[in-house]
Amino acid sequence: MQPIPGVDGDVKRLATILLRFTPMTSHIIGACRVGVPARAVLLAVAISTVAHSSKSDEAPMNPDWSVEAHVGVGRLRFGLTPEAVSATASVYGSPTPMIKGSDAASDVAALMADMPELGLSLSVDELAALQQSTAEQANLDRQNLEKDRTAVLLEYRDGRLDGVTVEARHAETAFEGRRVFAMDPIEVLRLFERANGEPGRYRHNEAAFDRLAVSLFAFSHARADGHVRPATKGDRDFRARSLTLRRQPYKPAGELDQFVTASFE
Repeated sequence: MQPIPGVDGDVKRLATILLRFTPMTSHIIGACRVGVPARAVLLAVAISTVAHSSKSDEAPMNPDWSVEAHVGVGRLRFGLTPEAVSATASVYGSPTPMIKGSDAASDVAALMADMPELGLSLSVDELAALQQSTAEQANLDRQNLEKDRTAVLLEYRDGRLDGVTVEARHAETAFEGRRVFAMDPIEVLRLFERANGEPGRYRHNEAAFDRLAVSLFAFSHARADGHVRPATKGDRDFRARSLTLRRQPYKPAGELDQFVTASFE
C-alpha cells in the first residue's frame, strides 16, 4: 500500500494498516488533514474497524431466528401446541396440514401384511430395527411453516413441538451470536463442537452434536473409510445446508454404528 500523504506519526501507521479492512478509514484520514486532533482520529479509526468487522456472520441478531439448545428457535419453543405455533405465522409462515406419524406406522404395517415376502427378505436384526423405528415414529407428527416459498420443518411428539429444522435460505439463523449460514462450514463445525464440549458424530452429510441435540446437514461429508471433511461451496448439496434442533438428541435405532467421531478443533 502507498504511504498516505499529509498524515503524521502513529495516525499514518495505524490508518495505513486499517485501510485494508475498511473503506471508512480514508474518510477519517481526511478529517486529520483539516485539523482534527490525532487522538480523535485514532479513536474514530478503531470504531470504524470494529463496526466493519461486526457485519456478515456477526451482524446484529434477530431474536426470532436465534437457536437455543433444548429450548427452540426464536418463538418456536419446544413444548408448544400446534395452535400456539400457528400464532407465529406472521413470522415463520402458515402451517401446512399435519402429517400424522400414526398414519405412517399404519401404512408400514399394511405394507408388511400385503407383501409378506418383504418381511422374509429382511434379517431378524433388520426387521427388529424397522419395527422399533416404526413404533418410535408413531407418536411423531410433522408439519411445515411456509412463507415466501421457504419452509420451516417442524416435528411434534405427543402433540407438542419437539424439533425445528431451518435451511440455508433462513439467512438470519444464529447460534451464540453467529449467523450459521454465513460462516465457512469448518467454522460452523468448530462453533458447535466447542458448545457441545466434545467432538461430533458424522455420517454421509450429517453432523450430530448430542449434548446440544443439534444435527447439521451438508456442512460436512464423511467417506466410507471414516474420513470427514468440511463442506465447500463446490459441493452439490451446499445450498441445501440445514440445521435441526430437537429437545433430545437424535439417536436412530440400529444406526449409531454408521457414525464416526471427528474433531475440527
